[in-house]
Amino acid sequence: MPPELRNKVLKAFAEQTVFFPSYQFAYSQLHKAMEATELRKTASCAFLIGRSGSGKSRLCELFIDAFGPPHEEPCEGGVIKIIPALYCLVPAPVTIKGICITLLKELGVYAPHPNVHALNVLLVERLKKCRVKVLILDEIQRLLKPDAEKARDVTLDWLVALLTISGIPIMLSGTEECESLLKDAGGQSPFTRRYCYSARLEHFQFSELANSDYYLTLKGLDQQLYRLANFTGDIHLQDLSIMAPLYVASVGNLEYLRQIIHEAASIALTRTPHALKRVDFVDACCCLTLPKNLKKSSNPFNLSLSESLELIEKYNDEQAYLRSHPAR
Repeated sequence: MPPELRNKVLKAFAEQTVFFPSYQFAYSQLHKAMEATELRKTASCAFLIGRSGSGKSRLCELFIDAFGPPHEEPCEGGVIKIIPALYCLVPAPVTIKGICITLLKELGVYAPHPNVHALNVLLVERLKKCRVKVLILDEIQRLLKPDAEKARDVTLDWLVALLTISGIPIMLSGTEECESLLKDAGGQSPFTRRYCYSARLEHFQFSELANSDYYLTLKGLDQQLYRLANFTGDIHLQDLSIMAPLYVASVGNLEYLRQIIHEAASIALTRTPHALKRVDFVDACCCLTLPKNLKKSSNPFNLSLSESLELIEKYNDEQAYLRSHPAR
């Protein structure tokens, strides 16, 4: 396959998403927050929580894309850039001023405003002028770092005030420690009441069941890959001989899973005819750094099926023990 066509196929595959059940639920929570905001005329928000590599940022980007791209419309005195949805990473270190400046830059405002009150007023005006319907702040776990301790409560109070003044839902996304932000005495804080929709994304649990998140995701990716690349052959991602070593290599981290599959597909597309083979996964794992690999000294695809399953069972037992004996 010519390099240009190969790159086109790989790019198209990278853009594919499988909405397995828990992923679909998380996506629906964002939509429910939007619907509640519209019907109640009060900003109601969603909080996505999950470990790194569970697909949170990708889900946020998909949600933002559903509102359409920014575009320009005529207005008095010229044109205004309409930004239906805004995605932004929380700056570090976290301060109200830093968040305001970051958001204003995304909204096309670069003028310095040293006064936090002036920045806040300008931000609300700009959000309304650009007709922003939803805002997503990602990496909100930065509020839990030691250097943000003094700013944490005042930042959460500011966020609630911004919701009230703007009427725009502000969705949050962060790692699992962010659950502590939603836990307060009786759940009665203004912040907790505003963030009434939440979803947690986990790394996949290994399962051969056809209705499991892991199986459905691999099957969906397999179908998309075969469709885009016109692969021949009988090797499929949801085959136990493939899905087991994939889990050994990634322990269910969606990001690492996709990296391995992408690299294997890239290798397979260099041959004619195009056929996905087990050796492609062997070579892919040789190319990649696999920090989650359960067999550090071995290529997961050089293990026997029984060895892979034994490693997965041992890992699951260790995780179950850690859950039942949390560190104090």
